[in-house]
Amino acid sequence: MTAPTGHDAGYTVRELAADDIPEARALMLRTVWEDFGDPYDPVVHADIDDMAGWYIEPEAPFLLVAVDRNTGELLATAGVRGGTLKDGLSPPHLVERYRDGRTGQLVRVYVLREHRRRGIARVLIRQVLDRVRREGHYDAVALHTFRHSPGALPFWLSMGSVVVEDDTAGVSRAVFMEIPLKTGSWAHSG
Repeated sequence: MTAPTGHDAGYTVRELAADDIPEARALMLRTVWEDFGDPYDPVVHADIDDMAGWYIEPEAPFLLVAVDRNTGELLATAGVRGGTLKDGLSPPHLVERYRDGRTGQLVRVYVLREHRRRGIARVLIRQVLDRVRREGHYDAVALHTFRHSPGALPFWLSMGSVVVEDDTAGVSRAVFMEIPLKTGSWAHSG
């Protein structure tokens, strides 16, 4: 069964606009708190503080938003940016692995709790990956998630992600994954 498109499901997916930034920031910080129990951290959340500088102005990175067609409310976000990981916050060999800039990091995949289980994240991810393949700025896409994030690991595995490092007991507390960019490798998953 094919998931409904954003249009069929009562929402549309589009690129983040400057006017969306305050609402997108609130959505992201709310999700970080609710799902991870993490407080605001200016180092970890630097991109949330400067979305225009991270996702609108540069050529390759971007952020998509799902917007309720009736209310205009932002329901979800998902984007990609250069794959460089932060020294001291990720395993050193992964920091080195993604240093060349040819790996995009799938980031800020957040759906407000009250709008989950509608296929929004799946639609967003497919659109992000389609665009990454089309534009050709990145050779691979990587992401990290947390075991304590509700439904995250099964979701990412259903999208065709492959675990490359489980650092749950390490400095990042994260599971690092990659998604193959070949056409069809994720399109029929889940």
